[in-house]
Amino acid sequence: MDRRFAIAIVLSFLVLMLSQVLFAPDPPEVPVQEPAGEGKAVHRDPSPDPALEERGDPYQIDQGADFKPAAPLPVLEESQTEETFSIERDLFNAQFSNRGGNLQSWSLTRYQKLDGEPVQIVRQPGELGLTLESNRGLITLDDALFTTRLGGVSGGDQQIIFEVRTEDGLVVTKTYTLPSEGYLIGLRVDIRGATDVSNYRLTWKGGIPEAEKDRKQYQGSAGSMIMLGKSVDTIKPKSFKNETQKVVSGNVRWAAVRNKYFMATLIPPPETSSIVVVTGDNEEKITGVEVVMPLLRGEGAHEFKLFLGPMEYGRLKALGYGLDQGVDLGYRIFRPVSKLLLVSMVWLYGIIPNYGIVILIISALTKVIFYPLTKSSLRSMKAMQTLQPAIKEIREKYKGDAKRMQQKTMALYKENKVNPVGGCLPILLQMPVFIALYAVLANSITMRQAYFGGWITDLSVPDTIAVVGGFAIHVLPVVMFATTVLQTRLTPATDPRQKMMGHMMPIVMLVIFYSFPAGLNLYWTVNNALTVAQQWSIHRGVEREAKSKEAEA
Repeated sequence: MDRRFAIAIVLSFLVLMLSQVLFAPDPPEVPVQEPAGEGKAVHRDPSPDPALEERGDPYQIDQGADFKPAAPLPVLEESQTEETFSIERDLFNAQFSNRGGNLQSWSLTRYQKLDGEPVQIVRQPGELGLTLESNRGLITLDDALFTTRLGGVSGGDQQIIFEVRTEDGLVVTKTYTLPSEGYLIGLRVDIRGATDVSNYRLTWKGGIPEAEKDRKQYQGSAGSMIMLGKSVDTIKPKSFKNETQKVVSGNVRWAAVRNKYFMATLIPPPETSSIVVVTGDNEEKITGVEVVMPLLRGEGAHEFKLFLGPMEYGRLKALGYGLDQGVDLGYRIFRPVSKLLLVSMVWLYGIIPNYGIVILIISALTKVIFYPLTKSSLRSMKAMQTLQPAIKEIREKYKGDAKRMQQKTMALYKENKVNPVGGCLPILLQMPVFIALYAVLANSITMRQAYFGGWITDLSVPDTIAVVGGFAIHVLPVVMFATTVLQTRLTPATDPRQKMMGHMMPIVMLVIFYSFPAGLNLYWTVNNALTVAQQWSIHRGVEREAKSKEAEA
């Protein structure tokens, strides 16, 4: 394998990194039942099994109704005034209203926006809603004033109970249980007397508000996620250019809306839901989710869990429900490496509370671990460079006999103890680590607003020091460019095309990396600098060995 193939491998690696940012493939297609029109119902086999209906099978979905908004139900017993209720915890502040019995605000006290205000999960009051699928159409009670009572449960958790009754005998009760610790809420929905209601939907209507400096970060990550069985499917706002909703079917474990670092997740009881309606608006760049739940003869009670908080891998992993699979850790094949790197970085941060320094340590450790491979690679390339005159002579001598040419070339490699794939294999072995580390640094919430030092105040965004004529000036990409120039000059090259590629590569890298987050550029810059030091040291060693052999000869 000659040097040109090694360059192709490196370029392929760069293309992989670039594709994750600019040309990421669309997520796997989810099983979608396209609605007949806006606001249409989900349909199933027109010949339902009576046995399933009798026992209230969780996958039984009503059919045939034209689900358009229906007239509000007349409320028999309701509170006379609108009231709000606030609950404060170490991790969040929550506000509820008896209008609709809905969540009005959920702010995260340990995460701030640029203006210093807490990150808000709720985009607009009443985001978390309840919709009934009746013979008359879709019915919401968002404007009804519920009666309210407060209660307490063991362990410091707090209960808020909302209830409303209608003239036709419908009773809806929502019981929220707010934890003393963590972000996981309990929500019990109890519906009785819904004679013409087949299903209801627990909804999150409009995504999560922006909370980052870089709007592109928000738009690139905003969307809905649905865990069906063991896999997580993602639906982005761009999927709703020509429609307003999609119907996803399967074994629903949870459904969520997210931005880059935070998510609001609806978790139904196991094996109770098989339908999620995903709504979206491409212009507003938002999506919503509606988890469809069955009722038996107009009655039912379900214990939901709601996670409203940061996408911290360790916390989500500890909670269970498969929530950790919602964290973007890159391509599936590289996720085990990504998880190992993320856990290692969090552990190091517990010792050295500066993620910039943690990145420096990780970069140094990877260079140490792969040093034998790097040394072997550079020695192989140096040896191949030395043998180029002899290889050229063989090619000229046997240019009409390809088989003979190959035999002579391999004999030359064997005689000089040169492995023709030695320069490429180490690069292939290091690629999983580089790609996994890229995913961690680009997507992990641990990098959000992480201070390093000097002008680098946030490792999750580019290190801008000034804006001139609308053009942002970033320092680390320029330093990375300089180290890349040094690295290419120290890399052996025998072909003029290789040398030309060596001149072009730093420029290409500068263009690609210029808008990357500071954490990525810091890692790559340090990696380049350490590689340059290793190359210089190895080249010096090779030269000393060559001189020693000449002296012995």
